Amino acid sequence: MLLNKLTCRSLITDKDVDYNFRLGIPVEVFCTHSESTIAFGQIERYSHHIICVAGSCFDRQDFIFIGQRHLEQVTS
Repeated sequence: MLLNKLTCRSLITDKDVDYNFRLGIPVEVFCTHSESTIAFGQIERYSHHIICVAGSCFDRQDFIFIGQRHLEQVTS
């Protein structure tokens, strides 16, 4: 299950983060060092360097953020 979350639901791009922020979708903050979830909730604010969830700010390079990925509209 964890591998599936990491590969399919990791928030990688700014569009992914903004999508969850705008819709109020809760995200999970996963620490790779302790291999556990350390926060869960809506994104309160974010920048290119940090994402704030549940009253704490986390460096985007040090943690994995799991949520709903932004789906780009496909046109033909």
